[in-house]
Amino acid sequence: MARRAKQDAEKTRTRILASALTLFAKKGYEHTTFTDVAARLKMTKGAVYWHFETKQALLLALVDEMLAKFHRQISELLPPGETSFEGLSFPVVADMMVRNALRILEDPKGTAFFLLIHEQIKWADASMTDVRNDLMRNPRFGPWAAFKTAVANDVRAGRARPDVDPVQVASVCMAIWDGLVHSRIANLLQCDFKETLCKSYSAVWKSIAVAPGASPAGQSPGGASD
Repeated sequence: MARRAKQDAEKTRTRILASALTLFAKKGYEHTTFTDVAARLKMTKGAVYWHFETKQALLLALVDEMLAKFHRQISELLPPGETSFEGLSFPVVADMMVRNALRILEDPKGTAFFLLIHEQIKWADASMTDVRNDLMRNPRFGPWAAFKTAVANDVRAGRARPDVDPVQVASVCMAIWDGLVHSRIANLLQCDFKETLCKSYSAVWKSIAVAPGASPAGQSPGGASD
């Protein structure tokens, strides 16, 4: 009985998170209430409070769940035999991020979470400090760390210039990814998404590689040759 009760509670929690994601993305975090979340699921507001004491706790749980999913998707794209980012090069990570972006664009929950983070939360509000810190420091959010690790690997291996700053390159790469995914979701991109992202990462690689234009092991960053 206890096991069944735990399973039922977990299912309810999952339904609450899914409902919150839909409403937060549509109405905005600030304008969504526990009553809205409960009404969408045909349950009482008290039932929602039983799982999440505050709306911020609900948002934090949602962020953690979606970042965990994001990290799993990235991990699934690791080359055969690799279990971490430690041995990867920039072109390999760039290719993984292109493929991951395409997955997000095909996933309604992925696009809803992306829009929530970018359009429906006032990050400058003091009340968002804990959520913002969790989002930026969450150990499950791997793409930025993957780029940083890959660039550091390339510098040590002599594939990238010794003066290259891995932190700076990782930040630029994530900004490119973020901006293009957002433009694609908003239907503002007037060119092919995959080709544009691939060429952007190719340009970054050419700017840091020891031999301009040369890719390690003959690979094309971002899968541009696919």
